[in-house]
Order: sequence, then structure tokens, then C-alpha cells
Amino acid sequence: MGSFNLPSTDILPLTVSLLLTGFLIYPLCNFLVYGWKRKQEEVDNSLVVSAKRTYLEVFRNRSFERPKTLEAKKEHYNQVDREFSELYGRRYGRRRFIVPILILCAISLPENLYLAKGLIRLLAANPVLDGATAAIAGAYTYVAWDFVSRVQRRNLVPVDILRGALRIAIAVPVGLAFAASIKEEVAPFIAFAVGVFPLNTLQTILRRVADDKLKLGLVADVMEDQIPALSGVDRWIADRIEDADMTTIPQLAWCDPIDLSMRSSLPLEYVIDIVSQALAWVYFADKLKQLRPLGLRGAYEMKVLMDDFAGKDLETRAKAQAVLPVAAAAANIPQAGFVYALLQIAEDPATKFLYEASAFSPD
Repeated sequence: MGSFNLPSTDILPLTVSLLLTGFLIYPLCNFLVYGWKRKQEEVDNSLVVSAKRTYLEVFRNRSFERPKTLEAKKEHYNQVDREFSELYGRRYGRRRFIVPILILCAISLPENLYLAKGLIRLLAANPVLDGATAAIAGAYTYVAWDFVSRVQRRNLVPVDILRGALRIAIAVPVGLAFAASIKEEVAPFIAFAVGVFPLNTLQTILRRVADDKLKLGLVADVMEDQIPALSGVDRWIADRIEDADMTTIPQLAWCDPIDLSMRSSLPLEYVIDIVSQALAWVYFADKLKQLRPLGLRGAYEMKVLMDDFAGKDLETRAKAQAVLPVAAAAANIPQAGFVYALLQIAEDPATKFLYEASAFSPD
């Protein structure tokens, strides 16, 4: 393999280090300028004022007097809109990204400088990659790719930046630890490959290796994930929900949907759908699968059915009355118990918000 004659100077590695760090920081800055605002608008414009008011009452313990005059009604709507809009800025404003970005810069700059020197050595004189350089390169590759993909999906919160900084910080010791038990000629490859693993995967590998070596028998006791049991939730989405500290369906059923949407960067409409499913799942569990083909996907649809059942329109009421015994039979639940469960779901305050958020019901 040939080599390049690069100038021997301290400026070149520093320049390369700054370029590598700039590539990490650029997508974050792009998100703060464009993506953050789009996400704020997505949350703010996803609900009508009546749904925003119900949200503030149910999840933020606010109480509002119902306005009686047209002028008071306009002021009331402006107040609700203003309070709801301030939530995103107060909890996930741009200022919350400043410290994580500074920490990322403080950690990545010296490691990128080491990486730059290693890359320059490869091009200039010594075409041999050492384990530390390979480990940093692997972690850098993963973190840069992760940041770019998250910004493209508008799925970035401050903890993601801190997680990336941690991944770069532990790249060398973890990479070398794995490479130590491998033949010397393939050690750099192992160090690089381990660096590309995300933290949760790396944690699983380390636990299994330690359990195998120490014979602790700890890895076998793993509970089955609940969240993926819901319709439309895959492993990737479940991980994002679990990052927001939601690991069970009952947690999801009575969570704050707006906060979950902000913390996970999932679209609010999608969050409302899975929360609606979770609330129904608490009562019906796996039997919810038999109810979906009948149009009873979640708490929202069940409230609609009960409203139709008690409504004044005779045709609509007749359809609801015809569905109830069929749905009860499909779920293999006595009809009286099935109707009582539907009433509990329909009258839940969380369902009221889901209904207004989904149906855009008039004030």
C-alpha cells in the first residue's frame, strides 16, 4: 500500500479534528434552527382549542371557567392556546440543548484529535490501525449516523446528545476490552465493530459475556415486552417509548400523551392512537385483537360506540345495539360485563381527552 506525503505539522490534525467535530454538531444545529420549530408547530397545531383545554384540565390540573360572552370566549381561547403553546418551550426549549452540545464538544474534540492523528499516520507513513483509533472511529461512525438519522426524522431530544457523548467517551476502553481476547491481527476490526454498536446492544452483550464467564444466571430472567403487543408498534417504536420511561401498557394507558409525544418525538396523532389502544387493552388484554375487526380498535372507538348506544338518533342507536352482542361474543365476555367495561372506558377522563383530540369535537 502506498503512502501520501503529508506535511508534518500540528495544524493538520487539529483541522481534521475540528472538521470531524463540526460534522457531529452541524445536524444538531440544523435541527435547532429548522426541525425544532417544525416539531413545536406539529404539537401545537394538532389539537383544537377544546381538546387543548381538556388536556390542561385532565393532565395539568388546570381549571377554567366557561365563558358566557363572545368577547370572553375569544379571550378564553387565547389563554388556552397560549398556555398549551408554552408547554413545549418550557419543557423542551432550545436552551435545554446547549449544555448537552457543550458536553459533546468537550468529549469529542480530544478524541477526534486522536482519531485525526491516527488517520494521518495511515495515509502518511504507517498503514497499521491501532485498536484505540479503530474504537474511536467506530463510535464516531455510529454517533454521526445516529444524529443525522434522528434529525432527518425530527426525533432528537437532549438525552440523545448526551447518549452520543457517552458513547464516544467509552469507545476506547470498551473497544480495547473486547479486542483484548482476540488475535492481534483482527483486534482493530473488533474494536471498530464494537464501537458501531448502540449502547443498549452493547449493554446486552456485556451482560451476556459477564454472565457466561461468571455463571451468575442473571440473563435468563427477562420479562416479555408488553408495548409491542399493541397494533402498529414495532421494536423500534417500542424502544422510543421505553426511552420515555414507558415499559408497560398500563403506564402507557394513563400517561400524558402530549408529554410522551414531546419526549419520544413521535407524531401526536400516532401517540393518541396507541394510548387509546393501551387504555382498552387494560380491560380486554389480548381479546382486543378480536374486537379490532368490529371497529373497536381502542378507547376512542369504544366511547363512540357507547355514545351512539345512548344517542337520540334511532338508526345510529340501532346499529350500536346490534354491534354490542356480536362484540361481546367475539371477546367471549358476558354482554352485561362487556357493556360495563365499555362504560368504564368511555367515562375515564383520559378517554375524554382522547375523544376530543381524535374527533375534533366542537366546543
